Amino acid sequence: MPTLRSFFTIYTPGAAPRTEVAAPRGLAMTLQPMSEVVLPSADSELFGPHAAGLRRYRPRAAWLLALEAETSGSTGTFFADAHQVLRATTRGLAGWGFDVLRLWPFPLADLEALADDPFAEDLISVGFHEQGEHGFRAETLGLAKLGQREVSFAFRGRELLEDAALLCARLADYAMTQGRRVEHQSTMSFGFDKLLFLAAEGQAAGGPFRGWHPPIIQKLLPESLFPGVGVLEVQGFSSQSSPAQSDLTPALRRAWEQRITLDEHDLAGEAPHQSSTVKSCACAGGANGLKGQRHEPQSVKDSGWVFTCARGHPPAELGIGDLAALAQRLPQILKYLALPVGCEVSFAGEQGRVDASRAQHDDDTSF
Repeated sequence: MPTLRSFFTIYTPGAAPRTEVAAPRGLAMTLQPMSEVVLPSADSELFGPHAAGLRRYRPRAAWLLALEAETSGSTGTFFADAHQVLRATTRGLAGWGFDVLRLWPFPLADLEALADDPFAEDLISVGFHEQGEHGFRAETLGLAKLGQREVSFAFRGRELLEDAALLCARLADYAMTQGRRVEHQSTMSFGFDKLLFLAAEGQAAGGPFRGWHPPIIQKLLPESLFPGVGVLEVQGFSSQSSPAQSDLTPALRRAWEQRITLDEHDLAGEAPHQSSTVKSCACAGGANGLKGQRHEPQSVKDSGWVFTCARGHPPAELGIGDLAALAQRLPQILKYLALPVGCEVSFAGEQGRVDASRAQHDDDTSF
């Protein structure tokens, strides 16, 4: 079963946290004074609005609060309980807290702002490292809380930073809600695309693990409490027939274009995966033009999309094929695939004109 963990370093002018706090049922808790006050070094990467404040702070004492539980399914209330325990142990204290696995400092005076029921993105940080002509490398910090290996991937284009962060948040949400975790050689869908996850230590995929975590995490957390989870390198497939590539730019760019299209029309939607099916006529995109309509899917594999030429065809004249194959033949459809049920797209060359007047919105209710 995955092990959920949260670690907080509590820095104070000398006053001690409350030790009489009872942990909720099923949650293992330890609160120990640190023999040495270990602070992030000047070159440690920190996240959040209070990073500079912790760097300036000079505490006289420090404690490590460790919280742990095993789960076979959803994370349930573990992180809400963790925040509750943290509030109780530090109530009335001056000083700073440090979410170790997320590298996120915060003043203890701000603890009431902690979410009672945190979202997945509240548990992780994402660092982006510029690599010159090689673009960016994204690295997560905090997935280890969920018993999930951290992830790392490369891409090009500053405009893709938000979608790279959304990819990490989606992985955190998956780990929060599922009993399973993404492991070496796992695959996962990301909208239209398929992703491949490979252990950073290579084919053996057996560790070592702690060495992949930042030095400050290794200094603050003894191996007996945190053996480490290691890192997965994320790769993508530019098409179903191509080998996996370490550059995630094509997948993130498709996600970015689809998100921009949705934003332009104030819509929410999800692109079907490339392995789903699509209905189309043989002459779609030819001399008679191209148009698309998204209907309610009739099966798990059905994308809901129908693409025909501009003159239209009766259902009997439409074939069913792979969406990936049609997108390879008609790449102009890719940026519109996330449009929700009810939308229509008419193409003039590569550019599509969207009619969202009958679009199905998230707040639509069927009876």
